[in-house]
Amino acid sequence: MDDDNVSSLDRGDEEARRAAQVEDAMRAQGVPVEERVQEDYFGFEDIRNVFLPDGISFISHRVMNEGKRRQYLKMVNRDIRVQRTGDAYLKSSPGEDRYALLRTAICGWNLQRNGVPVPFSERSLNDWLEVANPRIVELVEKDIRMSNPWLLQDLSLEDIDNEIKNLQDLRERKVEEEEGNAGSSTK
Repeated sequence: MDDDNVSSLDRGDEEARRAAQVEDAMRAQGVPVEERVQEDYFGFEDIRNVFLPDGISFISHRVMNEGKRRQYLKMVNRDIRVQRTGDAYLKSSPGEDRYALLRTAICGWNLQRNGVPVPFSERSLNDWLEVANPRIVELVEKDIRMSNPWLLQDLSLEDIDNEIKNLQDLRERKVEEEEGNAGSSTK
């Protein structure tokens, strides 16, 4: 190193030491060192991208603010009917709930159809949800749920255990499939 670099490093160390001494003195006298800034709680917007297996295409979704949360909950609200016998009846449609979640959260994308970019719109989203590979839709749905922890509150431990069992079964099938492919390629 030349002398100019050494002296500039020494000056930087000296300035840092001085700044630390000033901050320590301020703290000792009860003077705030950092200025607190009030948070802006309006206009919450957090958009995340889920990259698809090709590494180029992606789907954008919102971390839902209170308005989008209310919109989603309104879409999945179900009436409970109580019969004269006292039996309660709740109509449930998990597929429609999933569809409502995706329609509420997805807000953009970088997708192509037959090599042509597809602009994002509500109509193109609905079309895509009708023809998309369920594995891709599931990938997006999982990211939406992980980005919105309040959506996970509806999951019971039994639901989580069932999902773990499903994944273990899927893994076993995949291992068997790959072992079968490996055996046929060596013959």
